[in-house]
Amino acid sequence: MLVDALLTTGLLDYSEISNAFDPETEEYREIYQWLVFPNFGYGDFEKLSTAGIPVLTSEYGTWVGITSFGSHYDLYVYPELINALFDMDIGYVDVEGL
Repeated sequence: MLVDALLTTGLLDYSEISNAFDPETEEYREIYQWLVFPNFGYGDFEKLSTAGIPVLTSEYGTWVGITSFGSHYDLYVYPELINALFDMDIGYVDVEGL
C-alpha cells in the first residue's frame, strides 16, 4: 500500500518502474503487491529486472512488483524469483519439495 500511495500522490513516478509495461501490448502491467527485500544487493535487483520482473528503485527503497494474483506464492512467485536470481529452471513441484 505504501508504494501505491507514493505513486498516487506523485512522490514516485510510474516511469521509475522497470518492466512496468508489457513488451508485447505496451500496456501497463497490473502490479498487485510490492515487496521489499532488505538483504538483496543491487545485482539481485538487476537480475530480477533483466528477467522482466517489475522493479522500482527510489529514495524510499527498492521494491519488487508481483504481477500474479490469486495464486499461492509457491505456485508462481517463488519459482519466478528463484529462477531469476539463481539462473535456475524450477517450478512449483520443486519448491514444494523443499
